[in-house]
Amino acid sequence: MESKNVVVIGSLNYDIIVKQQRMPNIGETFVADELIQSAGGKGANQAAQCAKLGLPTFMIGKVGDDRFGEALVGSLTAFGVNTSYIKKQGSTGIGVVHVMPDGDYYSTIVEGANHLITVNDIDEVAHLFDSTAFIVLQQEIPEEVVEYIIYKYKNAKLKIVLNNAPARNIKESILKSVDILVVNETEAAFMSGKTIQSPFDAINVGKEMLPQTGGMVVITLGKEGSVVITEAYSEFFPAENVQAVDATGAGDSFIGAFIYALSQDFSIDQCMKFATHVSAITVTKEGGQDSFPTKGDIFPTGLKNPVAMN
Repeated sequence: MESKNVVVIGSLNYDIIVKQQRMPNIGETFVADELIQSAGGKGANQAAQCAKLGLPTFMIGKVGDDRFGEALVGSLTAFGVNTSYIKKQGSTGIGVVHVMPDGDYYSTIVEGANHLITVNDIDEVAHLFDSTAFIVLQQEIPEEVVEYIIYKYKNAKLKIVLNNAPARNIKESILKSVDILVVNETEAAFMSGKTIQSPFDAINVGKEMLPQTGGMVVITLGKEGSVVITEAYSEFFPAENVQAVDATGAGDSFIGAFIYALSQDFSIDQCMKFATHVSAITVTKEGGQDSFPTKGDIFPTGLKNPVAMN
């Protein structure tokens, strides 16, 4: 691929993060420990991590004409994302995240402007895909828009990365046109109808799903780590042993780092180790995009090969 540009098409949410000891029972009013406000949305998060690692990154999406939208665009711009193609319409999407002491979280989103993206919006930015190496998609925008993008660019000289989150049923013809499918264990279980209780289970599920895709399945397993499956290869990569503070956005950080590593022509092993390392740093800090490491955090001495860090 001649270009290393990344175009992320997806959601931008303003996150309200509540840190608390446990979730309340039905009808109970529970006192939380702390409130944190942060830029979020799966699309924006993945774009932020790509840009913070130095990739030329364009964000396509919608925010509301309100203070939340202004904050989201400002955050991405500060991280180096090209936000010229983010439109304002309606009200900004909101995410409410409840973070437990061990870093696990519960998340609810209000779609807002994210649900107002149309295929016409995609056609208006068609020129961007002439110089793009990766299109990155999630499922927090309308299903018909995601399908349209995949159909339109499945034969282009670029890679289509689909993070099927939140999980949707995907048409066979759509999934087959996706070069890299990334899901967590819950999403993989939804898609396969199989229970995943171990990395071994994840690899077996990934192998069953692989023929339905364009050639690669990555399943993230939270604290356990992640697995990757291709026609010639399958492997489990354990998570790094760190003190988790907040896992918000860790999966998005993993995806952004994985795409960066692919763009640098790392081997699949190296890509998985690099993404694992980046997401491990992310969970040791509070918040979403602010917790994502920069290229300088990962390569403080100018190293470019993640294997050199092991």
